[in-house]
Amino acid sequence: MVTVLITGGTGFVGAATVDHLVSAGEEVVVLAAHPAEPGWLPPGIEVSIGDIRDGDGLRALMSAHRFSAVIHAAAITAGQDMERAHPERIVSVNVGGTAAVLRAAAEAGCPRVVIASSASVYPLAKRDGARFRADFDPPGPAALYGLTKKMAEDVAIRLGAVYGLSTPILRIAGVYGPYERDTGVREILSAPAQVMAEAQAGRPTRLSRPGFAGWLYSRDAAAGLAALRGATLADPAPIFDLGGPELFSIADFCAEIAPAFPGWSHAVDPAAPTVRYQIPADRPGSDFERLKAATGFAPRFGLKAAAADYLAWTGRD
Repeated sequence: MVTVLITGGTGFVGAATVDHLVSAGEEVVVLAAHPAEPGWLPPGIEVSIGDIRDGDGLRALMSAHRFSAVIHAAAITAGQDMERAHPERIVSVNVGGTAAVLRAAAEAGCPRVVIASSASVYPLAKRDGARFRADFDPPGPAALYGLTKKMAEDVAIRLGAVYGLSTPILRIAGVYGPYERDTGVREILSAPAQVMAEAQAGRPTRLSRPGFAGWLYSRDAAAGLAALRGATLADPAPIFDLGGPELFSIADFCAEIAPAFPGWSHAVDPAAPTVRYQIPADRPGSDFERLKAATGFAPRFGLKAAAADYLAWTGRD
């Protein structure tokens, strides 16, 4: 049976993608730097523990399987503190790891590597307020994470051409939902995850601003990546965007989940915020129409559907 390799498969988007593919009856192998906690992944999943930068280890893993595709989700999602403390590691994992994966895939005869990139490659704001689109909006990353994701895209496009690989790229917007946790490589958890943790603990939530964005539910991020691993694409290295179907604020999210937490309070209070945003300002959503046209996939979790599913996943439905 053909299998899909998911790098970073015990992490946030990686684990969500494992769940999506296994639920669809697909064979999956995971490469991760650390094992998952018991019950985190579906039973029976093969998890190979290794360093994404280890070319020999990658080649050994890929030679032991007939992979139809790789979904490359391994990365360090750094904030300013990690930038300051570990810049070399961030660059080597996010950029060097991508190069190592592509070389190993080529040598193993795997035809496609789907690159999980990020909307962080774009500037923080847009003048027109429209959704970010790769065919219209030039990159302008504001921090090291976005810079390394853009470099990883460029590496994937170039090495895809060198090796004759298909390397579709998906620029994923701010993700929240099931499978997010502190893994040591995500400096700041998403604002919805922070809110959910505070609500579960009964701690009052205070926001510095409402926090509008085109938030993307993790199940949609996983489904978008999965759609690219088998789609027929005209371009060997197209770049797509994926944001949620709606723009909403974290204040809206608080209001949506509040009935599940009687007595919990939430408010906007710039003087004493308890939630740390990943970026310093609201930003537009990301396009998904081009991805839909190429693969037939469109995100289906707006605020209400996502909140209900998230509460069920946390046991508070």
